[in-house]
Amino acid sequence: MSLGLPGHLVQLTLARALARAAHWFALTCLMAGAVSVSILSLSSPELWITVVVVVAMGALLVLFTRHRRIGFAVAYLLVGTLSVYIFTVTVLGVPDVFPASNMFLVALPKMALVMVGGAGSTALAGVLWSTAAFLLAESAAFLAILGTEVPYRPDLFTLSTYVVLVGVIVLAGIDRRASNAAQPAIHRAVQDGANRQLRDALDTRAIALLNDTTVAQLVALSLAEPGALSPGLQTSLRDTLSTLHDTNWLTDIDARSNTGPQPTLAEKAQTETAQAQTEQPPSQAWLSSAVHTAIERCSERGLKIEVTGDRDALARLDAGSDRDVGLAVQQCLVNVILHSGIASAEVAIEQDLTTISLLITDAGRGFTESESASDRLGLRQSVRRRIEQLGGSVLIWSRPGAGTSVRLTVPAAQKNA
Repeated sequence: MSLGLPGHLVQLTLARALARAAHWFALTCLMAGAVSVSILSLSSPELWITVVVVVAMGALLVLFTRHRRIGFAVAYLLVGTLSVYIFTVTVLGVPDVFPASNMFLVALPKMALVMVGGAGSTALAGVLWSTAAFLLAESAAFLAILGTEVPYRPDLFTLSTYVVLVGVIVLAGIDRRASNAAQPAIHRAVQDGANRQLRDALDTRAIALLNDTTVAQLVALSLAEPGALSPGLQTSLRDTLSTLHDTNWLTDIDARSNTGPQPTLAEKAQTETAQAQTEQPPSQAWLSSAVHTAIERCSERGLKIEVTGDRDALARLDAGSDRDVGLAVQQCLVNVILHSGIASAEVAIEQDLTTISLLITDAGRGFTESESASDRLGLRQSVRRRIEQLGGSVLIWSRPGAGTSVRLTVPAAQKNA
């Protein structure tokens, strides 16, 4: 039973839970004994001393529960042993009320003393503490009974309590050992899962970036007119070479993998304050967005693009989301250039409280997505998987002869109402 905790915390957590349960049982026994003898002392005044020793025993148990130290455990054993002796000799000193030594009331302080074993940090320690408490309790009770007129009879209540507690401690120790043996395998499985997730994120980004750059430029070169390259294509090639040169393929995956240390609340507050102090005007945010850059690049290749809607909404995207949305929009516009058969498109931007949506529409020849070639990576890697890794979604409406519409929806910073 690992409780979903790391291996080094399981043993401590289970030990504390068992100790708390044992101490509550002991306190219940002491409270029951104190209440019972308090009532009986109304008719037998000599029993008042038993109330005092039970209360003292209970107070020391509370102190031991709050401060689990070996000194308090030893003090509880010694005080408990003395209390059992005084309690037994006083109660059995009224033979007309208590004619036998194995009555349940007589066993209450002894059962409370046995429960000290529940505080053991290991199974062996718990069994040793319980055994010591059981032997001391029975010895004190036996000596007390010898000084009374009541005959000695075996106390099955205390014996049953001892056997049950030791059984629970032993079973918990066996289960704890099995859980500890399984923890390394669980940790390896978790680590393997995290590694697979990181590799998948890296593969997705690498494939998408390769399609955005190398594949797209090769297609553009194949479609270019013979002769000197156009200024727009030259600029696009320079941007591609710069992207390939400056990209760190191992670390440039951003916070989407969620494998790095997360900022504390104080760090988040400082970051939000700094962002508020340096926040750009909405128009400047649009001009510096990756979507605007993507539109400019595709416009240089001869595509006429109309932008409508709320351009300022892009200011709600963080740097990583802004970049990936811009690359996805760029791929959609490149697809218009390569496959639609027309030279115009529209980009509509919308927002609500938690998301931003971009609709890229053209009135070209259209296509059937289910029948598109399996090696077409543009929509699958550069658009759909890229947006899905941001926690967003992609919807595509298209049919032959009716144009194509692609809707990208991504999470954004909470919009103030």
